[in-house]
Amino acid sequence: MLNLLAIVYKQYFKNYYRSRSFYLMLILVVIISFMMTYLTFRYHNAIPAFIGGGVYSSLSLTLKARVFNYLWAFGLSNFPVFASVFFGSPSISSEVESNTAFHIFPLPISRYTLLIGKYLAALSVTVILITFYMTVQVLVIDYVFNIGPVVQFYYSYIMAVLFVVAIMAFTFMISSIFTKNLYAYITVFVIYFLIFNSMTLVFQILYNMDASFLLSSASGMVGRVYIDINPSTLLGGGSLSPATFPEIMVSVLVMSLYTAISLAVAVVMFERMEAAS
Repeated sequence: MLNLLAIVYKQYFKNYYRSRSFYLMLILVVIISFMMTYLTFRYHNAIPAFIGGGVYSSLSLTLKARVFNYLWAFGLSNFPVFASVFFGSPSISSEVESNTAFHIFPLPISRYTLLIGKYLAALSVTVILITFYMTVQVLVIDYVFNIGPVVQFYYSYIMAVLFVVAIMAFTFMISSIFTKNLYAYITVFVIYFLIFNSMTLVFQILYNMDASFLLSSASGMVGRVYIDINPSTLLGGGSLSPATFPEIMVSVLVMSLYTAISLAVAVVMFERMEAAS
């Protein structure tokens, strides 16, 4: 089974990194990296607007670096969603829409192996793009502040990868429900940017609490490991101290649950999919 999984993974990985979607995402990463580089060089001696006042001038060099690391993480915040939509949304639905299911379903490879191989391939190309962005982040921060990767950077990288793992699994699940790529694309965007954001507002306004069980809230920990400010909330306040360990663990748990449940549903739906549907 592992040999078959490796073959499937290798084939789909080549398909992904040779695709137009990959180069489109790469261009997007380069643009975001350029913008964040400009922001860091241009304003590293000025105060970010969300801190206010003259407080910035009294911060230590290490804390200043963490503030800009947070800004880099915030610039990355929605990229995994777009990458998962391009790589994950058509992952299963396209097999029916493009009629490739007629060719791959009769192969002596289990659908579970096909799905996991394709999932790992999509995950890999996205992590490569994330790693490229965060490598540029390290180089720029080190050049401007003469400070190498702080411990929070490694936490942020782990949380970013976990977010990619979770959102990719979620998009695979959505893709397994539909037989048209367009429906899968739209559904992921609507759920993540509309439904999740609406639920976040409802919980903030009615219950004065952060909906930490939402994937969109958990993903905020990519930046909050540097400074505990969540711009997506209306609760106000925030701290220049990093998020606490229990808060980080809650986000890890939420993203792990989304991954496990989404992949389980995707496998079940893919097993029941018919090539003629």
